[in-house]
Amino acid sequence: MKKTVALLCVTLVAVWGCQPPDCDRKDCGTCGNACCSLSFHLDGVTSQAAYNKIMMNLKNGGADGRYSYSGGDDLRPYNISASFILQGVHMTLVHHYNDTLNFVLTDDMKPSIHPLGTTLHAFSISQIAGAYCDDGQNYKNLVGFVKALNMKYTETTVAGCPKPM
Repeated sequence: MKKTVALLCVTLVAVWGCQPPDCDRKDCGTCGNACCSLSFHLDGVTSQAAYNKIMMNLKNGGADGRYSYSGGDDLRPYNISASFILQGVHMTLVHHYNDTLNFVLTDDMKPSIHPLGTTLHAFSISQIAGAYCDDGQNYKNLVGFVKALNMKYTETTVAGCPKPM
């Protein structure tokens, strides 16, 4: 009986869990639900160019065809620290769970360190109530999307989705 239960648990994780690669950063309730917050420095790109590329990739479904664009805006006229904001959704491969994605772009404020670049603040949260541990899906949503932009970047974890020990 114990072997059957163990096999069932392993099977459910394989069927419902994150599909590799990039599933090694699970989050267990950092945001009251599973989430991941990352910051990416995008080298050699303006916030306007990054915004356009992110928007088009969301509208075109991203690398796996399961991303969608919810909306975005140019914040530059408001004279605040952020330049652009976007929101999207990612549908998981199995069982079609949706995760909300939020993106904020800021122009690099230290040109002496990074002569040309943009910071992308990226956040993913599971939409399903009770997604206490996400098997790494929120991290995968973000890092997979940014990898598909084909831009040189440096990644920093802000909250949630800790690196495995």
